[in-house]
Amino acid sequence: MKVTGLTAGTSYVFRVRAQNLVGVGKPSAELGPILAQTRPGTKEIFVDVDDNGVISMIFEFSEIKEGSHFVWSKNYQEITDTSRLTIVTEGGKSRAIFNSLSLEDLGTFSCMVTNTDGISSSYTLTEEALLRLLDLSHEHKFPVIPFKNEMAMELLEKGRVRFWAQMEKFTSSCQVDYVFNDVIIEQGKKYTMNFDKSTGLIELFMDSLELTDEGTFTFNLVDGKAKGTTSLVLIGDEFRELQRKSEFERAEWVRKQGPHFVEYLGFTVTPECNVLLKCKIGNIKPETEIIWSKDCIEIAEEDEDAEKIEKKDSELTFNIGKWVNIEEHKKGRKKTSSKDVPLPPRPKISKQDAGIYEVFLRDERGKDKSAFNLTEAGYQAVMNELFRVIANSSSDVQIMSTENGIILYSNVAYYDENLRVGWLHKDAKIAASERVKSGVTGEQLWLKINEPTEKDKGKYTMDIFDGKDGVKRVLDLTGKAWEKAFEEFQRLKAAAIAERNRARVVGGLPDVVAIQEGKSLNLTGNVWGEPTPEVCWVKNDKELVSDNHYTLKFEHGKFASITIAAVTTADSGKYALIVKNKYGKEAGEFTVSVYNPDEESREEKKD
Repeated sequence: MKVTGLTAGTSYVFRVRAQNLVGVGKPSAELGPILAQTRPGTKEIFVDVDDNGVISMIFEFSEIKEGSHFVWSKNYQEITDTSRLTIVTEGGKSRAIFNSLSLEDLGTFSCMVTNTDGISSSYTLTEEALLRLLDLSHEHKFPVIPFKNEMAMELLEKGRVRFWAQMEKFTSSCQVDYVFNDVIIEQGKKYTMNFDKSTGLIELFMDSLELTDEGTFTFNLVDGKAKGTTSLVLIGDEFRELQRKSEFERAEWVRKQGPHFVEYLGFTVTPECNVLLKCKIGNIKPETEIIWSKDCIEIAEEDEDAEKIEKKDSELTFNIGKWVNIEEHKKGRKKTSSKDVPLPPRPKISKQDAGIYEVFLRDERGKDKSAFNLTEAGYQAVMNELFRVIANSSSDVQIMSTENGIILYSNVAYYDENLRVGWLHKDAKIAASERVKSGVTGEQLWLKINEPTEKDKGKYTMDIFDGKDGVKRVLDLTGKAWEKAFEEFQRLKAAAIAERNRARVVGGLPDVVAIQEGKSLNLTGNVWGEPTPEVCWVKNDKELVSDNHYTLKFEHGKFASITIAAVTTADSGKYALIVKNKYGKEAGEFTVSVYNPDEESREEKKD
């Protein structure tokens, strides 16, 4: 009988009474007092699984006396049936061995040593513990070699295939069988094996994959009674893909034995928006031929496109947008200065550049080629990349005021006529009109707002196509930004009006007048101004007035004339026609030189 609910360190007295349907019998004699305690040195029942997977419960009592023996019970009933358990006792140790552990053995097992002061222990076998013991027993009966890494596969140079695995625990006596489709394979021409017993690394190498190699590869291991196996199945599409890659790697290795492409022909767009076809080559010798072609036509040295080709170290480039002057090229001279031969504007790339470009490498060791299809999808991909570089090179939107209005602009590294640029005001697309226009000048994208008003304030967005979603540059034309721009526009407008309408001498007067003494001089200056300017004539900074000698006229608000009758040497000097109105004044200056032919003749005779 199991008594529960006892308090450690407390003494108890026990009596037993029998009871049946008739009633309760008399109590037995008292047993006790008994102290509820675990006696020092008492060991608990423990469960053991040996190397052969045998499961047993063990109870030890080293101080066993003569005449004492171990009594095993299940659910507090002494075990007399040996069909489930085999009891083996040697000295102070008793072992209860499970003959065939199953769910029938669930319960509480206890072991008591007779002729002692109650030396005993118990162990409850639960279903969870039973399953764990069965798993442990199986592991001990049939030990498995653990793997740090299960079998894996990788492709090596030349298309070789490597199968490998690594063990976690093993001894020096461990042996490996290499198996393909249940057949052991041996080291030889097709297979190379390696087993590193210092690290547990197992390897199988194959020089190539053939159609007959489709199947299952296995490493079978034996280490004493422990065994291990790891496999990799290569069949169907997976095998065919691996075989294709293996053949490709083999072909790549063969290709690289001669001149070859390290990087195949592709394209790039530089920050300056130059479109380059580029490739990298390797294993080149001085005598290796490098041939470019477009649409199957070789580009010869005398061709214009030959100057677009450059080789620097291992890199070949073809600058599609490079300008070449054909006349200079034919003469075998490169243009050294922009002043030598003016080059008209040309796009970095255009439809005339479309085509299939190829590069061929060839010498006695082998040959290789690379191609780039710059048509349709390929051409559009290049253009989209060009648009991306242009869009991302755009500066923030700037403000510039003019006499006509306000200009919003952004500078780009380069502009292509196919690039789409849109402007929005307050997130609404701006429709072109006489007052608001957008356009491009050189590398500047602009939006001109003529005669701006308060309605033109707000957020402006420039949207540049970049091949995908577009690049947006935003400017908030409000607050101080608007006030400063609008004030500058008004100032420039007023200055322009003043400049257009200020008084000016627009023509008619010479710089120098040489006239013979006694002749009459008549000069007319054309003037302009709004309002009509005032005019006056001066000689040597002294104003002239009309009299018998000087006749001054101003007709139709445009023509100012001076007539000097019978000039003398005294009329020589510096003259000026001065015009002025409210917007400014200007002087048309000229020099009058009067000479006497007779005096000049006498001077010549003296000489």
